Amino acid sequence: MPTTQALDILLLAAGSSSRLERPKQLLMLDENTLLRHAAERALELTANVTVVLGHESEKCRDAMGRLPITIVVNENYKEGIGNSIAFGVSQIDNHNGLLVMLCDQPLIPQRHYESLIRAAALHPDLIIASCYNDKPGVPAVFPYKYRNALQQLGGDTGAKKLILTKPSLLIPLTEGEAKDIDTEEAWQEVNTLFSQSKS
Repeated sequence: MPTTQALDILLLAAGSSSRLERPKQLLMLDENTLLRHAAERALELTANVTVVLGHESEKCRDAMGRLPITIVVNENYKEGIGNSIAFGVSQIDNHNGLLVMLCDQPLIPQRHYESLIRAAALHPDLIIASCYNDKPGVPAVFPYKYRNALQQLGGDTGAKKLILTKPSLLIPLTEGEAKDIDTEEAWQEVNTLFSQSKS
């Protein structure tokens, strides 16, 4: 899928990874950090990528090198993912659509992100969200009209409530594809599966 100027991507990478006990953003996946890997995938979808940093922000910034992205630092990242979403949205001047994605889901196929974007173009008034384990969540595309609602999120409550209460279209992911990295065991599993997918 060619990149589109209209879409903005908000890549969340601010958390402290307390359960993992080391910054997940800086874990090495092949030859790149998990964060750089996610940022490069985002750039394949649009030229408008904003990355929200927080914990170990300087090291994370260095890990992304000179990628053509916008980096913002949420000083209040410890308040939770909702706070980081709200902060990140406030840093984007305008958007026709906003894809919110996480840095710690490297097993999501690129075709899934492309499906979200295509569905958003066909249904511009709907939230286009992922669905796994019978629950909606991110990555998800939000129309511009939800900008204010996203900026009102707070604490550790993400965008799930918004997806559940507003008109939405859900696109399924398998449990394995959606697996994120919260513990050392999860990281080892994801790293192994990622390596197998490349062989």
